[in-house]
Amino acid sequence: MARKLLRILALTALTSVLLVAVEPGVAHANPAGVNLPGKVRCSATHGAWNGLISFTPPLMNGGTASTETMIVKAALGSTTNPCVTTTHLQVLGAIAGKLTFSIPGSANNCATIFSGIALPAPVGKFKMTWTSPVNSNPTKWTQASAFSVTGAAALTSITVKNGTVAGSFSPFATPKATLSDANWPGASGTVATGCASTGGLASLTLATSTGTW
Repeated sequence: MARKLLRILALTALTSVLLVAVEPGVAHANPAGVNLPGKVRCSATHGAWNGLISFTPPLMNGGTASTETMIVKAALGSTTNPCVTTTHLQVLGAIAGKLTFSIPGSANNCATIFSGIALPAPVGKFKMTWTSPVNSNPTKWTQASAFSVTGAAALTSITVKNGTVAGSFSPFATPKATLSDANWPGASGTVATGCASTGGLASLTLATSTGTW
């Protein structure tokens, strides 16, 4: 009986040792991601944007809010139209982030946002996640140095530049995104008609946008 008990205890100890030895291997099964090299550009030609910029509160003619938040969410590229890099990679991904402006009394006034003059520096950040190539680290675009944001007086675009890039495609000193779509400009365009509407302009599509990080 004593020998049988000893064999059971020995087997139990051996099983514990094997489990301890195996577990670290499981913990390292997913290697760390890699930073993609070079710089990437996503545009209507290569890597079209499919998404929206939304405005909270909605933009309107004569708006009197003191804060305005712009939220950007879009897919970047498709299998038939990927983004391209300076190292000849084809990449697919998505962008998400927001910018919050403090402009007392006119933050959601369309004439303020689309003035052609740089707005007061917002607080915010963006993140570009890359689904292809697989296992790629995201690109993080943060505000140090501060973002510079300008809405074109012609109602054609909103340009975001400056800030700091980390992760894939870094370092890069001059990141920039020009948010736009063919339906934005003109007296009958989405911006003008949305700003003049009772509910205001809540969102805009982004199909002709470009971004370089």
